[in-house]
Amino acid sequence: MALPPVGAQLLVFGAKYNINTDTDLILDCVARAGYAGVEGAAKDHALYRRKLDERGLRFGATHTGVRALEDVSPLANMLETLGGTDVNISGLLTWEGRTLEDYKGAIAIMNRAGRHLRDAGIHLHYHNHDFEFEKVDGHTTGMDLLLDGLDFDAVDLCVDVAWVLRGGADPATFLRAHKDRIGFLHFKDHDGEQWSELGRGRVDYASVMAVLPELTGARWVMIEQDTTRIDPCDSATISRTYLRETFGY
Repeated sequence: MALPPVGAQLLVFGAKYNINTDTDLILDCVARAGYAGVEGAAKDHALYRRKLDERGLRFGATHTGVRALEDVSPLANMLETLGGTDVNISGLLTWEGRTLEDYKGAIAIMNRAGRHLRDAGIHLHYHNHDFEFEKVDGHTTGMDLLLDGLDFDAVDLCVDVAWVLRGGADPATFLRAHKDRIGFLHFKDHDGEQWSELGRGRVDYASVMAVLPELTGARWVMIEQDTTRIDPCDSATISRTYLRETFGY
């Protein structure tokens, strides 16, 4: 089975460039590096779609918070314009809220919204960080609550492998254990001090890539880097080149 397409999460560009005013520069870099698509959009969705089409790029996903799911119509309309079908969600009811009630409330909203979105052909994914691997009530982790509470016919996981590692779990083991619940992936790396380009950090990508063919529900692999010490375009290019030259991907 073919592996998922590789896209660029545009977060890394934000420290130096503005997606609304530097759109051409960013998308030219992404296309030149060999990415298939992007996660993230400019404000003018119709114009952005045209710019993607001109470069042979696809709109892979948007990324937002749980509160944006209370009315899914704007999301659905945006994705229709952009030609996308995927939404990634980070955080709970608020970014700081990590209580049992925060998890329960967020899960209820995601399940409800996910059913509506799936009816429209849109796929909803919960993106992990490291806090989900912490215990919420003394013995149950946030990830346990998500795995038990989410309706996986309506919403699945966007697994960020670097955050899994920072949360104290082994990425490849986690991916294999939950392969039927994964619909999206973020490939990221961290060297113990800062975010790094793929292959320059602590994530064992050989083991991650060995599991990838088993993740038959994964729709995209997005390369993401929160910050970089070099030019964002160089950073995105290095990470894409690493996957291609090291794993033929």
